Amino acid sequence: MLKPPIILPIVLSKYWLLAQCALLIGLVALSYWVGGKLAAVAMLVLGGGLGWRGYLRQPKSVLSLTLTALQVQGRWLRESQHEVGALTGNEDLSDADQVRCDYLGPWLIGLYVGTQRVWLWPDSAPHKGLREVRQLFHRPGR
Repeated sequence: MLKPPIILPIVLSKYWLLAQCALLIGLVALSYWVGGKLAAVAMLVLGGGLGWRGYLRQPKSVLSLTLTALQVQGRWLRESQHEVGALTGNEDLSDADQVRCDYLGPWLIGLYVGTQRVWLWPDSAPHKGLREVRQLFHRPGR
């Protein structure tokens, strides 16, 4: 019997934004110490703009992970596909990408869905879904 797919509604992470802001503050302080006020202001404007752009470019969608015989398949779902009872586990996986997990930690999960990089932070998906992903990719003894 096939296991039902793991459905992860991914949202923007506030933890990611907090980590980036802490790094930016450190860079601005270092710029001020090395280059003065002008360098610090320039670093603040440039880093703030790039950080905000990165925050808005985080994936915001629904990821469906399905375990096949030898690998994990994943695909991004449209909102119309993510309805109660709409997914049965028998969907066509022709548009699915291979999913690799290259970082599995207590806080972060790093996935490659095809060629797209996805970081799952504790507040970017439901806790139950993150636990299921950890169980899916956990290999004891490695």
